[in-house]
Amino acid sequence: MFFNFLFLFLHKQIYNQFKHKIMKTLRIVTAVCLFAATFGTLSQAQNSTGTTNDKVVYNSWSATLSGGSMLFYGDLRQFDFYPMTKQNGKDWKKFTRDVSERQWGFGLAVSKQFTPIWGIQGFFQNGKLSGAKKSVDAYFETNFYSIGIDGKINVLPIFNPLLEKKKYSVYGLFGIGYCTFKVMESKISDGTEIHSYGYGNYGQETKRTRELNIPVGFGVKYKITDRVDIGLELTLNNVNTDKLDARVKPLTAKDKYQYTSIGISYNIGKAAKAVEWTNPKEKEADNLAPLFAALNKKIDSLGQKLNDVDGKVGVLQKEVADLKNFAKQTEAEKAKVIAAAPVAAVAAAPEIIPQFSVFFKVNSSYVDALNQEKVVTMVKILKENANLKLELVGYADKTGGQLYNEILSKKRAQAVYDLLVKSYGIEAGRVSVIGKGVENALSSDILSVNRRVDFIIKK
Repeated sequence: MFFNFLFLFLHKQIYNQFKHKIMKTLRIVTAVCLFAATFGTLSQAQNSTGTTNDKVVYNSWSATLSGGSMLFYGDLRQFDFYPMTKQNGKDWKKFTRDVSERQWGFGLAVSKQFTPIWGIQGFFQNGKLSGAKKSVDAYFETNFYSIGIDGKINVLPIFNPLLEKKKYSVYGLFGIGYCTFKVMESKISDGTEIHSYGYGNYGQETKRTRELNIPVGFGVKYKITDRVDIGLELTLNNVNTDKLDARVKPLTAKDKYQYTSIGISYNIGKAAKAVEWTNPKEKEADNLAPLFAALNKKIDSLGQKLNDVDGKVGVLQKEVADLKNFAKQTEAEKAKVIAAAPVAAVAAAPEIIPQFSVFFKVNSSYVDALNQEKVVTMVKILKENANLKLELVGYADKTGGQLYNEILSKKRAQAVYDLLVKSYGIEAGRVSVIGKGVENALSSDILSVNRRVDFIIKK
């Protein structure tokens, strides 16, 4: 017993010494958090109408207005569990005054939900408390307000993280705040004042009493629409004082009050979903969805490039096969091809010399089998007209850079030159090569006709 008394005495002395500093610090922290909540709410609303990022955006802020009953638990309370009303006070206890232990209040809260499981809220409560006890001929009335911060934990996602399209949630809360109040204790029989805090009568305290408050509670919410929820919440507020009913007794439990309320919540923001109503797996999937979409897009792009490469490889393989087949031909077979090639009628010293072209694949300077027949035709013309000379003019289409196209056009002319001189024995001095890039395009739409080498016959 002695040690209990000593512990309570030391606790009271230490608390009284530091409580003003504690209360000042708590007020500052609460004000900062409420300001951050308000600023964050405005920022969320603005960001919802602004730019979007890769992750799915959720509404994480909400505002709640609530109202309900206030019940006091302390020394001046007639029954332990059942609140006394004005009527049963008169019927059962023969009270001559209107005394009710059930009072009313309201609350405001701004919440920030960080994940589907947990979040925080800043709260404000205002209301009245009262109580009476026939055996001591006393009742009290208290006017108070309380402000603080709660941590909230949604229970259902913990046990069932895959729950989809949920319409209700169950949560618990625990927080810290401070309660400021003024209270007057009077006699039931004649209304004479017994004691008060905050009213300044009889030399007593003239300022409102301020004490720490530890709220603990739980609630149930139902989703009406994507914006609006309705909820039932019960919190037991543990006030660190025995003055809430103006009756201070040594070695007794601290006073408490219970706030049972119905609230309407509004989810702030313009996103389609709210964090609170999204299960953890769904939120994770939503955040990964843009990443998968980007990966699929890259895969599709790579697939298209691979298809293009496969097509080009197929063309190159065919061209290589044609070249190998042509290289395997004997001189007699080559002469046969030359002899079989169509010969343009060229009179002696013709006034008009026929001109024609060979064409190429994209980014290629290889002369395929079809175009080699044209080369063979030119070989026969040159061999039957020893006085003729030939100018090979290479061109490219408009794809690619200017320098690249100039080099490619000359490579194409050089490829035809090599066939004429090295494969068919035309004198090198009779053939000249020039590359003109994208000049003299034959068509702006059909690019294949621009990838060519023109044969310009000169006397």
